[in-house]
Amino acid sequence: MAQRSWSDLPRDLIDRIFRRHFDIRMIGPEDLARCSLVCTTWRCVIANIWGKNLSLLSSASGLINKRILAEYQKFQRDPPEGCRVRFVDSLFHWEGIIIGPQSSPYAGGVFLLDIHLSDPYPYEAPKVTFQTKVYHPNIDQQGRLCLERLWSPATTISHVLLVTYARFNDPDPDDPIDFEIAHIYKTQRTQFEEKARAWTKEFATASQISAIDWTDWS
Repeated sequence: MAQRSWSDLPRDLIDRIFRRHFDIRMIGPEDLARCSLVCTTWRCVIANIWGKNLSLLSSASGLINKRILAEYQKFQRDPPEGCRVRFVDSLFHWEGIIIGPQSSPYAGGVFLLDIHLSDPYPYEAPKVTFQTKVYHPNIDQQGRLCLERLWSPATTISHVLLVTYARFNDPDPDDPIDFEIAHIYKTQRTQFEEKARAWTKEFATASQISAIDWTDWS
């Protein structure tokens, strides 16, 4: 994952890319992966190809994090309850959805998440941020989760989302990010649940659901 500029690519690959009659079919999967590391446009092209045929990545073993790909494929085969994910523009950028549990104040809510994996993954926790506003003691006002205590190299994105889903049913006010909400949860549970329902209705229901192309999450 070290290549970051066009000058890092092999000269013969650059010649093939910039020749007048360029044909993407002349570029193999390993070289496509190299290009995706140094150019945003190419990352979009590669993401589109991956979405159609993930097997194209099999020969790029020196460049593609097989752990991430294996996680993603396993997630699609057996998604955790109430959770979905998809690639955005690379293996390192995912988008997720959590459906609020019916037994919680978040019932009926559709919560979007942005998931970024760093180069050292899985030795560094991913950055998971709610794009939908949610009233919860374990989620801060910017939508961030604190994963440091939960994370280890053996942890997976699937497990993170499963734990997050469970936290909708059972918040942990003793390990909060938002201390004010945690205090309300402990001392005024009815007020907490009323506000959580109100935020879910305002930010996570009709407008959110209508904005999602559900065919992308099948």
